[in-house]
Amino acid sequence: MLILLIAMTFGFAISCSESSDSNCPTKTCEDFKNQPDAQAAFDSNRSCYKNLDGDGNGRACESLPKK
Repeated sequence: MLILLIAMTFGFAISCSESSDSNCPTKTCEDFKNQPDAQAAFDSNRSCYKNLDGDGNGRACESLPKK
């Protein structure tokens, strides 16, 4: 029983530490009205908003209108 409790506690600590590493807001291109707004968010924190640049060319949400 003690081994099970220790294993559960250790597993919980690992899962919490993995999820707490990222305090990034969940945003997709659909959350922005235009490409420049998405680009500004992307440029402010590229590691948080890397999903906005699907092809990795440094331009976020290229399918959105320019303004």
